Formats: sequence, structure tokens, C-alpha cells
Amino acid sequence: MADKEGLQLDKLKAVESEVDRLDQMLRAAYEKANRVGKLVGRVSRFNEVKVGEGSRIEFVIDPSTYYREREAPFQRVGDYLVIVDPKDLRLVLVRVTSINRRDELAMMGLQPPVSPIVNSVEPRGLITDAIIEGELVLEKGDGDPSPRPAVKSIEPQAPVVVPSPQTLRELLDLPSEGVVLGSLATPGGLIEGGRIPVKLPVQTFLHHILIVGTTGAGKTTLLKNMITAAYSNSRRGFTAIIVDLNDDFVQLPMKPQRPPEPREVYENAYSNVSPPPGVMVVLPITAQVLGEIWASREGGKYVEVLRELGKEYVRDVIAPLLESEVEADLKHKVSDSTGLTYLEAQGLPFRLALVPYFIDTSRSTTDSLVSLMPGLSELARSMLASIRRKFKAKFKFNPPMEILQAALLVALMKLRKGPSDEEAMKMAWELMSNYVANWRESQEAASPEDIPLLKLVGYDERGRASAVKLDEAVDFTTKVILSLMPHRSTVEALFRRVSALLDTGFVDVMIVSDKGLEVLREPSWESIVREANLLQVPVVLDLRKGLESSQGGPESLRVLTYRMLERIIAWKHEAWRRRERDSPEVVIFIDEAHQFFPSEGRSKEEAEEVSEISAMISRIARLGRSRGIGLVFSTHSPKDLNSIVIQLTNTKVLLRSEESQVESLSLPQEVKQYLPRLQDRYMAIVSYAFREGYVFAQTTTPLTMHYDISA
Repeated sequence: MADKEGLQLDKLKAVESEVDRLDQMLRAAYEKANRVGKLVGRVSRFNEVKVGEGSRIEFVIDPSTYYREREAPFQRVGDYLVIVDPKDLRLVLVRVTSINRRDELAMMGLQPPVSPIVNSVEPRGLITDAIIEGELVLEKGDGDPSPRPAVKSIEPQAPVVVPSPQTLRELLDLPSEGVVLGSLATPGGLIEGGRIPVKLPVQTFLHHILIVGTTGAGKTTLLKNMITAAYSNSRRGFTAIIVDLNDDFVQLPMKPQRPPEPREVYENAYSNVSPPPGVMVVLPITAQVLGEIWASREGGKYVEVLRELGKEYVRDVIAPLLESEVEADLKHKVSDSTGLTYLEAQGLPFRLALVPYFIDTSRSTTDSLVSLMPGLSELARSMLASIRRKFKAKFKFNPPMEILQAALLVALMKLRKGPSDEEAMKMAWELMSNYVANWRESQEAASPEDIPLLKLVGYDERGRASAVKLDEAVDFTTKVILSLMPHRSTVEALFRRVSALLDTGFVDVMIVSDKGLEVLREPSWESIVREANLLQVPVVLDLRKGLESSQGGPESLRVLTYRMLERIIAWKHEAWRRRERDSPEVVIFIDEAHQFFPSEGRSKEEAEEVSEISAMISRIARLGRSRGIGLVFSTHSPKDLNSIVIQLTNTKVLLRSEESQVESLSLPQEVKQYLPRLQDRYMAIVSYAFREGYVFAQTTTPLTMHYDISA
């Protein structure tokens, strides 16, 4: 009997010892909970605590805490709480998925004892615990270098806390370096009052980004804020090139019209951010614009014409934004470091560098030229290559587009058995005179028939000049075309594409110089990027101003953008091949991307064009990752955007959008369901850069000037 009583006593002591140990364990958990955040509740005792696929954890929040903490995370679906598990004191991050409230008195069928009114208001029924459900996200022990998926068991009664900003940042494993996108948020509001910045590492830009949002949701604002934040960071890591359709981004160095809002986001995420010190504008210029300025000045030197063009740009674009009369002096500069020729505006509150831009195909390879004509048939492409190869073998340089157009026209007339050779040549000279900027102001000008009296001057790869009479060049090229015995439809197709390029006004712009008829040299995109990198300013390709003077319509936008992309990738590939270590990384921002990279074509020719555009994007995106080129696409309509863009962008930033617009993006359901109801400038960022796979964030109103000059 004594032995039995002794055994029971030992068991009782063992139980009490285990209780003491568990008590100490719980106390340690609650002590740690108070260190890592604010204690607000505990894991429920009354329901099974199950950790498994798709399982939920229930917390209990007492009524006094529930009503006192009106902006606490347990009041919002999508916000975060942290459990301190008593077993090993690890921290477990939980996302709130539902908030359950009930009137206990009503559920028990009790009516207020003092009220004769059935179903009357009874505040005592609200003095009940709030039941919060959440899904496990990540967990981290004291010895863990970084969070891991939450897969370990969790004890009932474990303390639940509102994490401190530092604790939440560590558990989410948010990048500590990179470009600021805003402050951490839920679909319904900011987390921790905007005190947790959300950043994207520079490397994610090199893996390409797609920004989607309906009109007015804040896409352009987000792009501006991203670029501004990048240029405020001494460790920016890249030079930005922005394709600008509406003069939105020439405003980057100008201060915002009003202080950015909300203030808590600005003060916590953007406190050290200010507009960049200047901007380098690449300004496409047509032969027609140059000709008009030359005519208004009644001649003059080419440099003086460019300076006058720069003054017009400041007067028409910059002055209205500054809301003041600006008489900027334009200084012509040639960089000692890069050799870039540009105009620098004097007397502005920021640095403005203007790069007059033309496309010069005579110094380009055939492959480079073909990239400007996506959808060109294989036969036409082969004919173009043959013409250029034989012309270069004869005259030591490639023929400009004007020579090709004139020769194709004459050959076409012969194939059609149309007008006489003399009449065909007269038509060709008429066409060519439209592309010579200073033809009417040159001493040789009398009529288009005098053009063949000029010599065409070209340059080989080493910069050595050669010359040939224009009529001889056209006659030789015509004979080459006819010797190839092409089908008339092939000649017609190539003539249409060559004419379309020349109609943009930017391609092979000619001037009459002392030497003869010359094609204006295209600025090197390598020099543009390197100079901008030295000046610490972004590069803006201003398409709006260029399109005003072009007769090519929307095609002009694509030609200029494709040319920039092709030149950048060619330079970066060559730099990679030479193993250059000082080649700056480049991130190209393309707003309204669906205008440049459409999803499909209606006709056979358009379908072939879309196919080639897809191949071009694929090559740029694939090589860009290893060559240091990132692409940021922005659109309100992913349906109209080439599918290859969606496939190759590893980060998606979603502002307010209809679900039907984002069906092709393969988004998590918990992200997709909130997109139609997001407030302005709220976004979901789906990226491999985040351990959770995605986060929500909010950016501010523009950090720079934001004025629609096109309106």
C-alpha cells in the first residue's frame, strides 16, 4: 500500500514538475512577446491548433483590447500578427484572413432582463472575445539567419503580438537595399503607419518588371517616384532611359506642385528623396524641322541651327512647366570623356542637356537596319542585303535610304513598264529633295533636277570618306535591283517599307555640306548613357515633341524605340564580349508599352511583324539579364500587350485593375480579388524578391512635378 502511495506521489510530483516547466515556458514566451511587439491576444484554447496545407490558426482577442486598438492589425484582413511559440520561442508570422464577431447573449437566446423590447440594443452582448483567423506565412528562430516557411506545430495559449516595425521587417525578410516603391500596406491601409519601406533590389530590375493599372490608378506617378528614388540613392546602380510619350518625364528635375501625400509615407519611405539634378533629353529631329529653322534664319551654320532648335524646345516645353518666361542660352558642347555632342541650357534651375537625334542607316549593318522594319518578308530582306553588299563593295560605304528609295522607284517603273526613265528619275529627285534639310538654302539649290549634280559622301568603318555622283549611285543601285530579277511585289513591299522609314523624318537626314551631300551622324547610345551616368541624370527619349514634326504617325514612335533598344543591346553585348568592367547598367522604362509591343496583328504582314517584335523582346530580355539591361513596362491593358512581355517579366506591380485585365498574369487569388477595389497609388508587388511572394504597398503623390502638358 505504501509503495502504491509512493508511486502516485512520484507521478504527482512529475506532473507538477511538468506543469512548472510548461509554466516557465509560457512565461518565457510572454516575456519575449512583450519584447518583439505589443501583446494583444493568444492562440485559442477551445479549437484544435492544426498546422497543415491550407490550415488556419485561431486567436482570441479580449473585448477591451479589441475596442481599444482600433487601427491594430487584427482589425484588418491582410495585415500581420506574430505568434511566439512557447516550445522554442520562435516567431511565426501570420496573415489575418478573417475577423469573427458575435453577440454571445443573442446566441444563447437571452434577452436583456431590464428591457421589455424584443431584439433591442444590448451593449453587454458585445463584451465577447474577437476570434481572428490567420494563415501561417513564415517563421524564424533565434539562431536562424533568415525566415523559412512556417511548418512547425504551434501551441494553444501561445501569445499573439502586433509586431514592431523591425520585427515585421525581419520576418518578411524585406530587402534592405534597392529602389523604394512605397510603404508596406494591406489592401485597406498602411501597416505601422507607413514606417516600413518596401524596396526592390536593383537586380530585380535586370530581371524585368511589368506595371499594370487602369487609367488614373497611379502608373505614371509610380514610375516617376521609382526613378526619383533611384537617383536619390548614392548606390543607384543603373542609368535610367525613359521612353516619354507625353513629356511627363522631362519634368523629373522639377519640384512637385504640392507636398507629397500621404505624409507618413513620404516621411518614412522618401525622407531623403529629391528630384534628380537634371535630365538629358534625346530629341528626335526631322529634316523638315531642320529645314524650317534653316529657312527662318536664311541659311547659317549647322551648329547655329541646332542652337535655335534647342531654344525652341526650352520655350515650348520647359517654360510652360516652370510657368515663367525663360530665355535660356544654349551652349554647344563636345564631351571630353565620351565624345558626345549636345546642347546644354544655361540659366535654368536644373541641368538640361539636349541631344539632337537622327537615325543613320548608312553606318549600320543590314541586321540593324532590318530591326527597324519588323515584318519584312524574307525575300525583301535578302534583296536589301544584296543591294547594300554590292553598293558597299563598289563605293566603300552603305547607301542611305534615299538612294534605295530612288532606285526602287525607278526599278518599279521599269517592271511596271510605266513612265520613261527620265520621268522616273525626275520623280526620284523630287522625293529625295524632301529629305535634304538645307536643300533650298544651299548654294546648289535651283530645282530638284539639280540634285544629281551633287556628290554623295559616305564613310567606312574607320571614318574614311568616299564620294560618288548621285545619279551614278542611283543608276548602279537600280541595275543591282533588276539583276536580282525580283518579283514586282517584293520590290513594292521593300519600297513601301523604305518610304515609311523616310516618312518618319528621322531616318538618314541629309544636309548639303562643303564636301557634298552627307547623312547626319547618329549619336551613339553608348555615349549618351555614359555621359548621363557622369552627369548623374536620367535620359529621356522625347517622342511627343518628335512626333509633332513627323509624317510617319505612330510608326515613328516604334521606329525610334526599336532603334534605341537595338543600339543599347548591341553596345552592351560588345562590352560583355570585351569583358568591360566599367559599362554602366541600364534600366529602360517604357510607359504605354502596348503601343510599342502589340499583342497580335490582323493581316499576315502585321502577324509577321508581331512575331519579329516578340523575337526582339525575347532577345533583349534574355541577354539583358547577363549584359546589365533591365526593362520596365507599363500598361493599362495587358490584353493588348505582347504575351512575351508578360512571360519575361519576373516582377509584376499591380495597381487598381479589373480582374478581366489581369487574367493572363497568373496572380495569387488573394491578390487578384482586391485589385478592382484598390485605392489610388496602392499596389500589389508580386516578385521573387519577397519571401512571401508578394506584398502590398502604397506610394505617394508625385515626388516631382506632374503636369500633363499634352492636355
